[in-house]
Amino acid sequence: MAFKLSKNPFKAAYAIYFGLWVVIWFILLYPLIRLGLSNPKYYHFGHLVRKVWGKILLMIGFMRVEQFIEEPLDPHQSYIIAPNHTSQIDIVTLTVKLPLFFNFMAKAELERIPFFGIWFRTIDIAVERREPRKAALAYKKALKWLAEGNSMVIFPEGTISNKVPQLIPFKDGPFRMAIETQLPVLPVTIIGNWEVFPDQGVFEGRPGIIKQYIHKPIPTKGLTLNDIDTLKEQVFQVINTKLQSHGY
Repeated sequence: MAFKLSKNPFKAAYAIYFGLWVVIWFILLYPLIRLGLSNPKYYHFGHLVRKVWGKILLMIGFMRVEQFIEEPLDPHQSYIIAPNHTSQIDIVTLTVKLPLFFNFMAKAELERIPFFGIWFRTIDIAVERREPRKAALAYKKALKWLAEGNSMVIFPEGTISNKVPQLIPFKDGPFRMAIETQLPVLPVTIIGNWEVFPDQGVFEGRPGIIKQYIHKPIPTKGLTLNDIDTLKEQVFQVINTKLQSHGY
């Protein structure tokens, strides 16, 4: 998507200011980033560096994430994490606040974004949806990493719609994966990201408060692939109900 600079001078200036700091801190942290992504055995360190980078950016951008956890998470449990997708900074806020080690699985376009693309060529999984063979390999890689004890963030909407914050229909992928691995699904509702940094073709931003709700995990033990639609609808309703409670 091509972005145009906002006509609002404050939001345009803020976006440029924030973008410059993204680049500056990426350069400053690059030796550590390079080390953390140089070998899978260092990926936990790479994830920590990304978390530090994100915390610095949120602080510099005068953004605060308020997190609410319905039930304590098991640090030894792998989850399929399913958040709503509304903004360019969803990945940043999830990385900073989720108290787990995880990988992102998302569309291949993210692999081509400057600075962020390095993560999707290493620690994360980029999916070429238009190429079934590559998509199948990405799915197989995700299953392997889940079997090794990682959690996986997959945006069930698959993209950021032009109806944000209204949810669009969920795709089957994350729920099929959860059932195949018998791992719990962890629904996450993010509120306010789209107001701080929208993703609707205009390069703009502003400081603000973001709310992140970590809902109670939904178990999949005993479910079969016939239950995909039921599980998908259950997660959709959890996130949608929280959005509606905030007036969206």
